Amino acid sequence: MNKYNTTTFIQVTTTRLRLEFDSGSASTGILEWKVYDSGGSPNFAPRVVAGVDRDVIVGGDTYLNGTVQDDGKLFVTPSNYWSQFSGPGAATFSNANALVTRANFSAPGASVLQLNAFDGQYTSSKTLNVVVAPPPPSSHPLPVYLSAYQINSPLWSYRLKNTIVNWIPHLYAQLNNPNLAQGNINSFIQVSNKLAGRAFSVPGVDPWADAYTLNTLEAMCDALMYDAQGDAAIVTAQNSFRTNLDNWIPIILSAQEPDGYLHTYTTLRGAARWSNKDLHEGYVGGYFIEAGLAHYLMNDRTNTILYAAAKKLADCWCNNIGPAKKTWWDGHENMEQALVHLGRFMNEFEGPTNGLKYIQLAKFLMDSRLNGGTYDQSHLPVIQQYEAVGHAVRAAYLYSGMEDVALETGDIDYQSAALSLWDNIVNKKYYVTGGVGSGETSEGFGNNYSLPNSAYCESCSSCGELFFQHKMNLAWQDAKYADLMENTLYNAILGSLDDPASNFFYPNPLDSSGARAAWHTVPCCVGNIARTLLMLPTWMYARSPDTIYVNLFAGSTVTISNISGVAVQMVQTTDYPWSGNVSVAVNPAVATNFTLKIRVPNRTWSSLYTPTPAVSNLTSIRLNGSPFLPVISNGYATITRTWTNGDKIDLVLPMTIQRIKASDKIAADAGRVALQYGPLIYNVESVDQDVVNTVLGPGAPLSATWNGSMLGGLMVITGNYTNGAALTALPNYARLNRGGRSLVWIRDQ
Repeated sequence: MNKYNTTTFIQVTTTRLRLEFDSGSASTGILEWKVYDSGGSPNFAPRVVAGVDRDVIVGGDTYLNGTVQDDGKLFVTPSNYWSQFSGPGAATFSNANALVTRANFSAPGASVLQLNAFDGQYTSSKTLNVVVAPPPPSSHPLPVYLSAYQINSPLWSYRLKNTIVNWIPHLYAQLNNPNLAQGNINSFIQVSNKLAGRAFSVPGVDPWADAYTLNTLEAMCDALMYDAQGDAAIVTAQNSFRTNLDNWIPIILSAQEPDGYLHTYTTLRGAARWSNKDLHEGYVGGYFIEAGLAHYLMNDRTNTILYAAAKKLADCWCNNIGPAKKTWWDGHENMEQALVHLGRFMNEFEGPTNGLKYIQLAKFLMDSRLNGGTYDQSHLPVIQQYEAVGHAVRAAYLYSGMEDVALETGDIDYQSAALSLWDNIVNKKYYVTGGVGSGETSEGFGNNYSLPNSAYCESCSSCGELFFQHKMNLAWQDAKYADLMENTLYNAILGSLDDPASNFFYPNPLDSSGARAAWHTVPCCVGNIARTLLMLPTWMYARSPDTIYVNLFAGSTVTISNISGVAVQMVQTTDYPWSGNVSVAVNPAVATNFTLKIRVPNRTWSSLYTPTPAVSNLTSIRLNGSPFLPVISNGYATITRTWTNGDKIDLVLPMTIQRIKASDKIAADAGRVALQYGPLIYNVESVDQDVVNTVLGPGAPLSATWNGSMLGGLMVITGNYTNGAALTALPNYARLNRGGRSLVWIRDQ
């Protein structure tokens, strides 16, 4: 008799296996065993899962989906109940005795919910944390759309010139090659032939391949808004872009079906539209819309040929997909954020409701994401997604689109979910370089705090992360989101291209000996990188009817329209990030009263990383030569006055070397330190030192030294390891241009 006065029978099935050992003898092994319970086994406490931590907006619902197992079986009785364990205000449950229910909160603050289960003998409980946030402002700024702009910053002038002169010509040379295996302009030519009744062939390319041509087309349009300022190499490149656009655009338009549909893979094969979510119809369509908008802006909103085609595509989707039409969602998100971009743009320039149907369709596409898996973020309704999962590019594009919908519709559940996803990424799944995607799942996110330095961090996911942070900044008007934009732009995206802009990284690990490549078997990033870098003014500024937000600092001239009814030219003079001296000249067309909000950098942008010393202020600020003390609100120095042409703000941003320690929850970075100067994360490289066996002592003095002859000129961090060997660190964006191995995290013990 056993301890519990019961009998358990175990049936063991054996077979003789031929296992080859050195002796050559065979062995018998157990292949299968089963346990039979006579019914008297002991009772065990229920196993309770409350769900993932999340954020919610006051007045909105958080969706609870608890599970309970008791002795191996799902357990659902009225004795399962939710309660509020702690919090500043009351939590109200739609049904506290249901595992799947909703809760909302009366006051902002940190709240803890508890799920309890009682099986008649034992009680088990689990908690989840809910950060309850006040609602965002009821109105929001708008993006600054590209128009003719100048860049005079030493770093950005150098990097963007190489992008224009070397990278984009390389892209269209590849895409004009009819034998390129990955897909190119030839797919559009073959569809044009088919639609015109001519002989055609069907290239054996991936269904997403149109995107390579379309985002390169957009990059060319963006590059044509860049002021060459007489630089002969840039002028030559821009002339070639015009020639290539004149060639490409008629071909692409002739591949658009009469009702507006565009997807060469489907058209060439005669496949049913919107029948296979993995065909990337929306992924391609989104890039076509973005290209149409860029071409329209490039032409000062006078040439509508590609813009009209983009609207025609959007109309085709609206005419076929939606309530009482067809329920659909695309496996690779992109159409959603493009539709909102188009709708927002039309609402501003063509009438306040003209773009509404596109925004509504974007929401419908996202609301339709059900009954799928985590890989493409269709495992739960989007408003119930609180943890970043799956393919990192798809996820970042979805979350960017979700925040777009929250901005334009005021949907509080969308805003709550977007805030939750932002919090989960930034404080649990975010690399110090601003990249996302550990690669532990297929090109995607891993578990919370699992951030191995073999990171995937695909360049496209970094672009998507920038888009997401940009939309969050518009919604919340808080400079912390612009701090994150800067972190991702300077470290994750800027470093995806090599120094001459001839090769690129697809993944961006933080410990690597890899080399960039001129191309890839899936070259989705090639045009995406270029278009994102060349949209710099969009990341630098935001605008509302009476306010200009200065989010990033770069020597530049950008004109922002319709601020208190006038155009305002913003001229930044700075060599940032090499120094912190920034001069901002404010030149309204006529003297006008409005507000200027200037970001006060805060380098502590994630609870995952602690920089020392802390930086969260301005060293000094002057208005027309006189020092003054501005009001600091949500991370912005705020100045409201009547501005006249030539008014100038002089800032000194703190520039110091910071040591960054990772949270103890990140096992990969234990006993290591990273270095930062201004917005730049630094790397050590084996071409300069032993990066494996040397240790940087916590008190070792470090200096920032200008090296004008290295990789276009950059600030190098120098010092000594504990063994006396020299330390040389260079910005992460400049890594692996000289071979060897490159590390972000340096041993410090």
